[in-house]
Amino acid sequence: MRHRVPGNQLSKPYDQRKALLRALATELLRHNEIITTVAKARAVRPAVEKIITCGKKGHVADYPAAVKKSKDGDNKAKKEVARSVHLRRQVNAFLYDRDVVKKVFDEIAPRYKDRKGGYTRILKVGFRRGDATPMAIIQLV
Repeated sequence: MRHRVPGNQLSKPYDQRKALLRALATELLRHNEIITTVAKARAVRPAVEKIITCGKKGHVADYPAAVKKSKDGDNKAKKEVARSVHLRRQVNAFLYDRDVVKKVFDEIAPRYKDRKGGYTRILKVGFRRGDATPMAIIQLV
């Protein structure tokens, strides 16, 4: 029995569900908004929020200067660079496109540096014509 088990299974096996969420997250971060079903939008929201949070934690304002400092022996800069590399690798393991990973850390994360959470918005847009599935736009705020 699956009583009180969190998360939406989207009527798919684990591997297909994970691939779907990775693809949706990659496209949402690439285009800043996508149109999908309400259930998929609600399922992808936590994944995107976690990726943006990782981007905020791993964002280094002047990365080349931090690398230079770390090579010169500054321990604080060394830890900052190591943390940034670690978080980039974690996000890269989830997303399908390296350009999107770069965008998350260089463009999206600085945009939300003062925001505590809630980086996405879901707007319902009606029903799909073929099967009357409720549709939504999920976008970065």
